[in-house]
Amino acid sequence: MPDKLRCLLVGCGGMGANQARIVSGLEEYELAAVCDVDERNAEKVGGSVGVKPYLDFTKALDEVKPDVVSVCTGNTTHAPLTIQAAHAGVRGVYCEKPMASNIKDAREMVATCLKTNTKLVVNHQRRLGADLVKMKGLIADGAIGEVKLIRGRCAGDILSDGTHLVDSIMWLADDSEVLWILGQVHRDLEGLRLLAEKHGQPIDNVGFRYGHPVESGGMGVFQYKHGARAEIFCGDMIEEGRAYQDYEVYGTRGRLWRTGDRISPNLFLQDAHGGDWESGYVDWTYKPIICRTATRGEWRAVELEPTFEGSAIGEGYRRFARTILNDEPHPMAGDVALGGLEVVMGVYESARLHKRVVPPLSQERFPLDVMIEEGRI
Repeated sequence: MPDKLRCLLVGCGGMGANQARIVSGLEEYELAAVCDVDERNAEKVGGSVGVKPYLDFTKALDEVKPDVVSVCTGNTTHAPLTIQAAHAGVRGVYCEKPMASNIKDAREMVATCLKTNTKLVVNHQRRLGADLVKMKGLIADGAIGEVKLIRGRCAGDILSDGTHLVDSIMWLADDSEVLWILGQVHRDLEGLRLLAEKHGQPIDNVGFRYGHPVESGGMGVFQYKHGARAEIFCGDMIEEGRAYQDYEVYGTRGRLWRTGDRISPNLFLQDAHGGDWESGYVDWTYKPIICRTATRGEWRAVELEPTFEGSAIGEGYRRFARTILNDEPHPMAGDVALGGLEVVMGVYESARLHKRVVPPLSQERFPLDVMIEEGRI
């Protein structure tokens, strides 16, 4: 193994603390330092992994001279930190999702990293999970025939959580060209306040998250050039009982259903052979359940084969090391993530304009910001 890649991690909140722990345990990396504008967060995470905490990113870049910068800050700061790191000469940036809070910044991230020969990946780690890898393989093998529709659901706003949803759908659709996007969103501040109170969350900044405004719920449709169509439902537009990151793929000869992140088993196949599972509710979650009658059900669980050891984020970092050292392609590359973010922004822009939009988008700002300024929402 070549010398370890020196990593500077910026952003010591929940995700940053998690990634600091992961990186510090990987043989490919030396976690050299952490950085956060909040001194308590920086010292807490730095102390937990035994590295120096910094409060100033510019100073950290200058003194640490990292090979890799891991960006785990709020959504609106991903772009400037990535661009600064690229100009400082780092070999790679591992950026949290979403890659940016508007398409202009995302495009600049990709262009800058290309110009400076900086490898860029965005942490859409579900692409590496055994369930999505299996789904993609079954689709390629024709297990459900020709794919006609991919439908996804998740709680949360479209930019922060829906970015995973869209990216997973893009992965299942081979990152194919999107012809058009149609979307709608609504924003109910009183409803968001009541939801925050219900979950014991602060209510002094209702309607905002990770540095940008959020909607209460939204939905989108996008059409692929190869013929399949996709639908997404986020926030309060999901049906009651659906798990977080629930994906369904409809084909001409069957159907695949991924029933969220934390349910096991979480991948099911429906075809002419049926199975021992039927649709139902367990602990308020709608998913296949073992048949309660003697009749055969419509679903059968798909056995998954672990494709790596440890977490998907850890695997993302391990592959990133090979990308930097061996120029190995990465499934979460920045230019790939840019295609998904264009769909996310297209949903908002379609809602703003009340019509279908066609990539590439001409609206470079975050369309929800524009809608709020224009009094449209």
